[in-house]
Amino acid sequence: MLALALETAINQVLHLDIESPSRVSKLEGRLLQLDLEGLNITLFFTFKHGNVRVALDADGSPDTTISGTPVALFSMAEPEGTDWGLPDSKVQINGDASLARDLERVFSKLDPDWESPLSGMLGDVAGHQLAQGIRQGVETARETAKTASKIFADFMKDRNS
Repeated sequence: MLALALETAINQVLHLDIESPSRVSKLEGRLLQLDLEGLNITLFFTFKHGNVRVALDADGSPDTTISGTPVALFSMAEPEGTDWGLPDSKVQINGDASLARDLERVFSKLDPDWESPLSGMLGDVAGHQLAQGIRQGVETARETAKTASKIFADFMKDRNS
């Protein structure tokens, strides 16, 4: 259920941005393994027809394996977080690192149009207001992740000193 829920959420957000499916299509035929450290969860991502597929197992060996704590991995989604690939980032990448970078670019260039589907369901005024709230919520989540990442990194640095 985790894989299906994640796949559905990812694709719904990606399809709100008109450019995302073509960006995802460029990843077709590649396999990404994501190891969530501390949770003992491994997810496999494949890309087909502009969609992301998420599964708990895969046929074949991955082109790229990314491992890290959820906080460290979440920092990869932060567009300004260009240091996630460095040794101190707590994110480990094995295999074809360009797949990780290409996937990060898909999400960093993501510009979903929240307003159109919401306006269609709720009307123009309510749709606009809710879309504005979602945009503010996403920005708050990014700032929170950035702050949490910094606090966690500082904590680990102090702990190891």
